[in-house]
Amino acid sequence: MKPFDIWVSFIVSLITNMIVLSGTIAFLFWLEELPNSWAKRVKPLIEIVLSTLYFVYLWGQSWLSSGIAANAFGFHWTFLNMIIVSMFLINVYLDIWLEVFIEAVLMLSYVLFFAPTFNIYTVIYYLAFTFMLVFCYHWGDLLLKHAALMYLSLGVMGFTAIALVSCLFGVSTDPYFWLRQITALILLSIVGIEYTLSSKRLLERNTQAAKMANRDGLTLLDNFSKFDKDLAKAHERFRIDRKPYAIFELDIDLFKQVNDNYGHLVGNTVLKAIAQELAQFAASLPYPANAYRIGGEEFCLIIHDDFSDDDVAFKVADQIRRRISQLSFTIGTSTINVTASVGQANSRLDHYNAHDVYKMADRSLYLSKQRGRNRVTLEGNTIVGMN
Repeated sequence: MKPFDIWVSFIVSLITNMIVLSGTIAFLFWLEELPNSWAKRVKPLIEIVLSTLYFVYLWGQSWLSSGIAANAFGFHWTFLNMIIVSMFLINVYLDIWLEVFIEAVLMLSYVLFFAPTFNIYTVIYYLAFTFMLVFCYHWGDLLLKHAALMYLSLGVMGFTAIALVSCLFGVSTDPYFWLRQITALILLSIVGIEYTLSSKRLLERNTQAAKMANRDGLTLLDNFSKFDKDLAKAHERFRIDRKPYAIFELDIDLFKQVNDNYGHLVGNTVLKAIAQELAQFAASLPYPANAYRIGGEEFCLIIHDDFSDDDVAFKVADQIRRRISQLSFTIGTSTINVTASVGQANSRLDHYNAHDVYKMADRSLYLSKQRGRNRVTLEGNTIVGMN
């Protein structure tokens, strides 16, 4: 090929590889944001299959280039650079051990296919390359936090890969040959690393924004929107798998008097303390549970277990009521205490939708307040708790 043709081929291939690399990174981050729970469960398998097919494609192109012009393998066509940068970034980001193994086998098969004879340098550089694959997998989280370490690690991996290929095909004495190779590797590294880091930051911001959309800003408990979603999931699981759950809803008694007598700042302090107490209580239970602030001074817990036994249900509900009544708040020279009324309801086969159990718990809560406050009502049956 004429020098002009070589440079044009190099530039076109480099631009194409930048676009392909960026698209690959974007696709991996798109997989992370899939909302479908089924897709999330099989995501590692999807990533392994697609990454392997991607590398088989790159190796196939490299083998083709090697057959056409052995001394030009991976250099002005930049396929070796794509393999280096892609393997580095995928191992850093995906954190999948099987993918590391597959990439090591692909490189070994390439060496076994093309190595005219084995020498100590071929073995050393292959082992060094494999070590870098394992290093990227094991220390990926650390590398993603430090761009300088990513560039350094990719540089080391690039050196070992180029040295290994040089052992197979010889070292070119053409200075432009190395200029094209190193330039392409540097540019692809910059595009790959910076695009990965910027995509990661964007994904983290989106994830944080999604969490805050489901989070009550004052108490940091999940809000009514998240409660509604979790309730729908619990109802669906109960309908299909018969896995029972219960709702414990509570309301702070006479909370308006706290705000009127001491101000809203004190009221907010009380709400945050109650929210923390409920979160700790939910975490201490022997079955899955989550606490929510569903509005104003109303809170709720979804607990995934069978509470059809009134004694078991009352024990949990009364613990909630007592823990809140035992909280005290010092305001100047005054000490205030608050109480809570609790309503409870269980999942039932005759419930038409997820809101039926919530309506029953809400009705029980209303009865607790109507019948004197600071007490528990289990599906219409009110019980006065012991302080």
